[in-house]
Amino acid sequence: MLHFIVVIFGFTGILGKLISLDAERLVFWRVFLGGGLVWLWLMIRRRIQRFEPGVLWKVALVGCFAAAHWIAFFASIKVSNVSVALATLATTPVFVSLIEPLVHRRRLDVREVLLGVVIIVGLLVLLFGPSTGGAISDMSDYYQGVALALLSAALAAVFATFNAVLVKRYDSANLTRVELLSAALVLCGIFLVQGKGMNVEFWHVQESDWLWLGLLATLATAFAFLMSIEVMKNLTAFTTAVAINLEPVYAIVLAALIFGEEERMNGSFYVGAVIIVGAVFIDAWLKKRDRQQAINSDSHVK
Repeated sequence: MLHFIVVIFGFTGILGKLISLDAERLVFWRVFLGGGLVWLWLMIRRRIQRFEPGVLWKVALVGCFAAAHWIAFFASIKVSNVSVALATLATTPVFVSLIEPLVHRRRLDVREVLLGVVIIVGLLVLLFGPSTGGAISDMSDYYQGVALALLSAALAAVFATFNAVLVKRYDSANLTRVELLSAALVLCGIFLVQGKGMNVEFWHVQESDWLWLGLLATLATAFAFLMSIEVMKNLTAFTTAVAINLEPVYAIVLAALIFGEEERMNGSFYVGAVIIVGAVFIDAWLKKRDRQQAINSDSHVK
Protein backbone atom coordinates (compact mmCIF):
# COMPACT_ATOMS: atom_id res chain seq x y z
CA MET A 1 0.00 0.00 0.00
CA LEU A 2 2.82 2.40 0.87
CA HIS A 3 4.50 1.94 -2.51
CA PHE A 4 1.17 2.35 -4.34
CA ILE A 5 0.77 5.65 -2.48
CA VAL A 6 4.32 6.61 -3.50
CA VAL A 7 3.39 6.13 -7.18
CA ILE A 8 0.42 8.46 -6.64
CA PHE A 9 2.65 10.99 -4.88
CA GLY A 10 4.96 10.82 -7.88
CA PHE A 11 2.04 11.74 -10.14
CA THR A 12 1.32 14.73 -7.86
CA GLY A 13 4.34 16.56 -9.26
CA ILE A 14 3.02 16.03 -12.79
CA LEU A 15 -0.36 17.48 -11.80
CA GLY A 16 1.34 20.43 -10.13
CA LYS A 17 3.07 21.28 -13.38
CA LEU A 18 -0.09 20.85 -15.46
CA ILE A 19 -2.17 23.16 -13.21
CA SER A 20 -1.67 26.83 -14.11
CA LEU A 21 -2.43 28.20 -10.61
CA ASP A 22 0.40 29.52 -8.44
CA ALA A 23 1.59 27.30 -5.58
CA GLU A 24 -0.43 29.01 -2.80
CA ARG A 25 -3.80 28.85 -4.58
CA LEU A 26 -3.09 25.36 -5.88
CA VAL A 27 -2.51 24.08 -2.33
CA PHE A 28 -5.60 25.90 -1.04
CA TRP A 29 -7.85 24.17 -3.54
CA ARG A 30 -6.06 20.88 -2.89
CA VAL A 31 -6.64 20.91 0.88
CA PHE A 32 -10.12 22.46 0.63
CA LEU A 33 -11.46 19.94 -1.92
CA GLY A 34 -9.53 17.00 -0.47
CA GLY A 35 -10.59 17.78 3.10
CA GLY A 36 -14.20 18.30 1.99
CA LEU A 37 -14.25 14.89 0.31
CA VAL A 38 -12.89 13.15 3.42
CA TRP A 39 -15.43 15.00 5.60
CA LEU A 40 -18.28 13.95 3.26
CA TRP A 41 -17.11 10.32 3.27
CA LEU A 42 -16.96 10.29 7.08
CA MET A 43 -20.36 11.95 7.40
CA ILE A 44 -22.00 9.37 5.10
CA ARG A 45 -20.44 6.57 7.16
CA ARG A 46 -21.29 8.39 10.42
CA ARG A 47 -17.71 8.17 11.60
CA ILE A 48 -17.00 11.83 12.36
CA GLN A 49 -15.18 12.18 15.67
CA ARG A 50 -14.67 15.30 17.74
CA PHE A 51 -11.30 16.24 19.19
CA GLU A 52 -10.68 17.91 22.52
CA PRO A 53 -9.55 21.58 22.13
CA GLY A 54 -6.05 20.71 23.35
CA VAL A 55 -5.74 18.02 20.69
CA LEU A 56 -7.55 19.96 17.97
CA TRP A 57 -5.01 22.76 17.76
CA LYS A 58 -2.14 20.25 17.55
CA VAL A 59 -3.82 18.39 14.68
CA ALA A 60 -4.55 21.70 12.94
CA LEU A 61 -0.92 22.77 13.34
CA VAL A 62 0.29 19.52 11.75
CA GLY A 63 -2.10 20.20 8.85
CA CYS A 64 -0.55 23.65 8.41
CA PHE A 65 2.92 22.07 8.25
CA ALA A 66 1.63 19.73 5.52
CA ALA A 67 0.20 22.67 3.55
CA ALA A 68 3.45 24.65 3.91
CA HIS A 69 5.35 21.57 2.68
CA TRP A 70 3.14 21.38 -0.42
CA ILE A 71 3.42 25.11 -1.14
CA ALA A 72 7.23 24.93 -1.09
CA PHE A 73 7.11 21.75 -3.19
CA PHE A 74 4.86 23.16 -5.92
CA ALA A 75 6.78 26.46 -5.90
CA SER A 76 9.95 24.45 -6.55
CA ILE A 77 8.29 22.77 -9.55
CA LYS A 78 7.11 26.12 -10.92
CA VAL A 79 10.59 27.72 -10.84
CA SER A 80 12.59 24.62 -11.87
CA ASN A 81 10.98 21.32 -12.89
CA VAL A 82 9.51 18.08 -11.56
CA SER A 83 12.84 16.26 -11.60
CA VAL A 84 14.71 18.80 -9.48
CA ALA A 85 11.87 19.23 -6.97
CA LEU A 86 11.30 15.53 -6.37
CA ALA A 87 14.94 14.52 -6.36
CA THR A 88 15.73 17.14 -3.72
CA LEU A 89 12.67 16.08 -1.70
CA ALA A 90 14.49 12.76 -1.18
CA THR A 91 16.42 14.46 1.64
CA THR A 92 13.33 14.17 3.88
CA PRO A 93 14.67 11.14 5.84
CA VAL A 94 17.77 13.13 6.73
CA PHE A 95 15.61 15.76 8.42
CA VAL A 96 13.47 13.04 10.03
CA SER A 97 16.57 11.37 11.51
CA LEU A 98 17.40 14.69 13.19
CA ILE A 99 13.88 15.73 14.28
CA GLU A 100 12.52 12.38 15.49
CA PRO A 101 15.05 11.95 18.34
CA LEU A 102 14.14 15.41 19.64
CA VAL A 103 10.41 14.63 19.63
CA HIS A 104 10.76 11.17 21.17
CA ARG A 105 13.68 12.19 23.41
CA ARG A 106 15.97 9.43 22.29
CA ARG A 107 19.53 9.31 21.03
CA LEU A 108 20.39 9.76 17.39
CA ASP A 109 20.34 6.43 15.57
CA VAL A 110 23.76 6.17 13.93
CA ARG A 111 22.38 3.81 11.30
CA GLU A 112 19.65 6.25 10.29
CA VAL A 113 22.21 9.04 10.06
CA LEU A 114 24.44 6.88 7.84
CA LEU A 115 21.50 6.02 5.61
CA GLY A 116 20.75 9.74 5.43
CA VAL A 117 24.31 10.37 4.29
CA VAL A 118 23.90 7.72 1.58
CA ILE A 119 20.72 9.46 0.41
CA ILE A 120 22.49 12.82 0.30
CA VAL A 121 25.28 11.27 -1.80
CA GLY A 122 22.68 9.90 -4.20
CA LEU A 123 21.01 13.29 -4.32
CA LEU A 124 24.28 15.08 -5.10
CA VAL A 125 25.10 12.62 -7.88
CA LEU A 126 21.59 12.95 -9.28
CA LEU A 127 21.47 16.76 -9.17
CA PHE A 128 24.98 17.84 -9.98
CA GLY A 129 25.74 15.58 -12.92
CA PRO A 130 26.86 16.79 -16.35
CA SER A 131 23.45 18.21 -17.24
CA THR A 132 20.54 19.51 -15.19
CA GLY A 133 18.00 18.95 -17.95
CA GLY A 134 16.62 20.83 -20.94
CA ALA A 135 14.02 22.79 -18.99
CA ILE A 136 16.50 24.77 -16.87
CA SER A 137 18.60 27.27 -18.76
CA ASP A 138 18.83 29.76 -15.89
CA MET A 139 20.90 28.27 -13.04
CA SER A 140 19.40 30.77 -10.58
CA ASP A 141 16.02 29.09 -11.16
CA TYR A 142 17.69 25.73 -10.65
CA TYR A 143 19.20 26.67 -7.30
CA GLN A 144 15.99 28.39 -6.20
CA GLY A 145 14.13 25.20 -7.01
CA VAL A 146 16.60 23.16 -4.94
CA ALA A 147 16.29 25.58 -1.99
CA LEU A 148 12.48 25.46 -2.05
CA ALA A 149 12.50 21.66 -2.29
CA LEU A 150 14.89 21.44 0.69
CA LEU A 151 12.49 23.63 2.68
CA SER A 152 9.67 21.34 1.57
CA ALA A 153 11.65 18.30 2.74
CA ALA A 154 12.25 19.83 6.18
CA LEU A 155 8.53 20.65 6.57
CA ALA A 156 7.60 17.15 5.39
CA ALA A 157 9.86 15.71 8.09
CA VAL A 158 8.11 17.77 10.79
CA PHE A 159 4.70 16.70 9.48
CA ALA A 160 5.65 13.00 9.24
CA THR A 161 7.19 12.91 12.71
CA PHE A 162 4.24 14.48 14.53
CA ASN A 163 1.65 12.61 12.47
CA ALA A 164 3.32 9.32 13.39
CA VAL A 165 2.59 10.21 17.04
CA LEU A 166 -1.02 11.31 16.45
CA VAL A 167 -2.02 8.29 14.35
CA LYS A 168 -1.15 5.95 17.23
CA ARG A 169 -3.93 7.57 19.29
CA TYR A 170 -6.57 8.85 16.85
CA ASP A 171 -8.48 7.73 13.76
CA SER A 172 -6.49 8.43 10.59
CA ALA A 173 -9.51 9.53 8.52
CA ASN A 174 -10.60 12.09 11.10
CA LEU A 175 -7.02 13.32 11.44
CA THR A 176 -6.95 13.81 7.66
CA ARG A 177 -10.27 15.70 7.74
CA VAL A 178 -9.13 18.14 10.43
CA GLU A 179 -5.61 18.60 9.05
CA LEU A 180 -6.73 19.38 5.50
CA LEU A 181 -9.68 21.64 6.40
CA SER A 182 -7.62 23.47 9.05
CA ALA A 183 -4.94 24.15 6.45
CA ALA A 184 -7.61 25.46 4.03
CA LEU A 185 -9.03 27.76 6.72
CA VAL A 186 -5.60 29.15 7.63
CA LEU A 187 -4.68 29.74 3.97
CA CYS A 188 -8.02 31.46 3.35
CA GLY A 189 -7.38 33.71 6.36
CA ILE A 190 -3.89 34.58 5.11
CA PHE A 191 -5.24 35.48 1.66
CA LEU A 192 -7.88 37.74 3.20
CA VAL A 193 -5.39 39.47 5.53
CA GLN A 194 -3.05 40.05 2.57
CA GLY A 195 -5.93 41.64 0.69
CA LYS A 196 -5.67 39.56 -2.46
CA GLY A 197 -8.40 37.27 -1.16
CA MET A 198 -10.84 40.20 -1.39
CA ASN A 199 -10.55 40.13 -5.18
CA VAL A 200 -13.06 37.78 -6.86
CA GLU A 201 -10.62 37.11 -9.69
CA PHE A 202 -8.13 35.69 -7.20
CA TRP A 203 -10.45 32.72 -6.58
CA HIS A 204 -11.10 32.08 -10.27
CA VAL A 205 -9.93 28.73 -11.64
CA GLN A 206 -9.62 28.12 -15.38
CA GLU A 207 -11.83 25.39 -16.81
CA SER A 208 -8.75 23.49 -18.05
CA ASP A 209 -7.47 23.26 -14.44
CA TRP A 210 -10.55 21.65 -12.90
CA LEU A 211 -9.83 18.16 -14.26
CA TRP A 212 -6.30 18.17 -12.85
CA LEU A 213 -7.48 19.74 -9.59
CA GLY A 214 -10.13 17.03 -9.31
CA LEU A 215 -7.52 14.29 -9.67
CA LEU A 216 -5.23 16.11 -7.24
CA ALA A 217 -7.99 16.47 -4.63
CA THR A 218 -9.44 12.95 -4.89
CA LEU A 219 -6.69 10.49 -5.76
CA ALA A 220 -3.53 12.37 -4.75
CA THR A 221 -4.90 14.07 -1.63
CA ALA A 222 -8.00 12.54 -0.01
CA PHE A 223 -7.05 8.93 -0.76
CA ALA A 224 -3.26 9.09 -0.69
CA PHE A 225 -3.05 11.42 2.32
CA LEU A 226 -5.49 9.28 4.32
CA MET A 227 -3.73 6.01 3.46
CA SER A 228 -0.25 7.45 4.11
CA ILE A 229 -1.38 8.24 7.66
CA GLU A 230 -2.91 4.76 7.99
CA VAL A 231 0.34 2.96 7.10
CA MET A 232 2.14 4.94 9.81
CA LYS A 233 0.35 2.69 12.32
CA ASN A 234 2.71 -0.11 11.27
CA LEU A 235 5.77 1.82 10.05
CA THR A 236 8.03 4.41 11.65
CA ALA A 237 8.23 7.94 10.27
CA PHE A 238 11.82 7.26 9.13
CA THR A 239 10.94 4.05 7.27
CA THR A 240 7.98 5.77 5.61
CA ALA A 241 10.12 8.74 4.58
CA VAL A 242 12.84 6.49 3.15
CA ALA A 243 10.32 4.46 1.13
CA ILE A 244 8.91 7.71 -0.26
CA ASN A 245 12.35 8.27 -1.79
CA LEU A 246 11.11 6.07 -4.63
CA GLU A 247 8.81 8.98 -5.51
CA PRO A 248 11.41 10.86 -7.60
CA VAL A 249 12.17 7.70 -9.57
CA TYR A 250 8.52 7.19 -10.51
CA ALA A 251 7.87 10.89 -11.02
CA ILE A 252 10.90 11.63 -13.20
CA VAL A 253 10.10 8.67 -15.46
CA LEU A 254 6.48 9.85 -15.74
CA ALA A 255 7.61 13.44 -16.34
CA ALA A 256 10.01 12.34 -19.08
CA LEU A 257 7.23 10.40 -20.81
CA ILE A 258 4.70 13.25 -20.54
CA PHE A 259 6.84 16.39 -20.95
CA GLY A 260 9.69 14.96 -23.03
CA GLU A 261 12.84 17.03 -23.51
CA GLU A 262 12.12 19.54 -20.74
CA GLU A 263 12.38 16.73 -18.18
CA ARG A 264 15.38 15.09 -19.85
CA MET A 265 17.33 12.64 -17.70
CA ASN A 266 21.07 11.98 -17.94
CA GLY A 267 23.42 9.26 -16.75
CA SER A 268 23.90 10.85 -13.35
CA PHE A 269 20.18 10.46 -12.68
CA TYR A 270 20.39 6.69 -13.00
CA VAL A 271 23.42 6.52 -10.72
CA GLY A 272 21.74 8.73 -8.12
CA ALA A 273 18.48 6.81 -8.42
CA VAL A 274 20.26 3.49 -7.82
CA ILE A 275 21.90 4.92 -4.67
CA ILE A 276 18.57 6.26 -3.35
CA VAL A 277 16.63 3.09 -4.15
CA GLY A 278 19.45 1.06 -2.63
CA ALA A 279 19.03 3.01 0.62
CA VAL A 280 15.31 2.12 0.58
CA PHE A 281 15.97 -1.60 0.37
CA ILE A 282 18.86 -1.50 2.84
CA ASP A 283 16.59 0.19 5.37
CA ALA A 284 13.83 -2.39 4.77
CA TRP A 285 16.28 -5.28 5.12
CA LEU A 286 17.81 -3.92 8.33
CA LYS A 287 14.38 -3.29 9.89
CA LYS A 288 13.26 -6.81 8.97
CA ARG A 289 16.45 -8.30 10.45
CA ASP A 290 15.98 -6.36 13.68
CA ARG A 291 12.38 -7.56 14.03
CA GLN A 292 13.42 -11.17 13.42
CA GLN A 293 16.21 -10.93 15.97
CA ALA A 294 13.78 -9.46 18.52
CA ILE A 295 11.33 -12.33 17.91
CA ASN A 296 14.10 -14.93 18.23
CA SER A 297 15.33 -13.27 21.42
CA ASP A 298 11.84 -13.32 22.96
CA SER A 299 11.40 -16.97 22.01
CA HIS A 300 14.75 -17.87 23.54
CA VAL A 301 13.86 -16.10 26.82
CA LYS A 302 10.52 -17.92 27.03
